[in-house]
Amino acid sequence: MKHNREFWARHVKAWRASGLTQAHYCRRHRLPKGTLGYWASTLNRLNVPGSALVEVGCAEVKPEGGRSPIEVIVERHYLLRLWPGMEPDHLRDVLSVLEPHA
Repeated sequence: MKHNREFWARHVKAWRASGLTQAHYCRRHRLPKGTLGYWASTLNRLNVPGSALVEVGCAEVKPEGGRSPIEVIVERHYLLRLWPGMEPDHLRDVLSVLEPHA
């Protein structure tokens, strides 16, 4: 089952307000603990005052040989996940959106 950022943001917020441990919250809501932890960490990194998330679209990329993406954090404001085979034009589009904010 795949869920989007809004789904996980709601659960992270609810978990933090609940006072429960991640493990207990996940058992109660039948969620994978590792995934809740990942989203809590990711949303925390991206929730920097004065920054905003900008949706620039999504290119369909098929990993080559099961390789993982390279993750780049830009000035603690942005997390870029660069997959092998990503189109250079798509990366340029992303950077053109980020450049005025960096």
